[in-house]
Amino acid sequence: MPISRDAPSPLHLQIASDLRQRIRAGEFEQKTFPSLRSLAKHYETAQVTVHDAVKVLQQEKLIVSVSGKGTFVLPLEEAASVGANDSEGLTEQLASLRTELEEVKERLSRLESGAS
Repeated sequence: MPISRDAPSPLHLQIASDLRQRIRAGEFEQKTFPSLRSLAKHYETAQVTVHDAVKVLQQEKLIVSVSGKGTFVLPLEEAASVGANDSEGLTEQLASLRTELEEVKERLSRLESGAS
């Protein structure tokens, strides 16, 4: 996927999208993930831009970085199961936040009616 500096999407998201496709196509199987320096050279951009793209993939649980060892692509089955567990946790967190929000709304309403 070509990266376009004129596209409305930020460069790091374009790079993350391209790397995601390459991961799913199996390009990095059984290999360590490329270094930030080599990715920056490949995409002709700053290392900080590539770092932001890599962070996106880490958050998506497609890759994992091990200090002193490198960055590795998680097996797609493992990434999918981690993602499923994360979405269940997110659903619970969302429900909890909604409950807290309702409680805050009620307290605010009581405070506003008491101030009148």
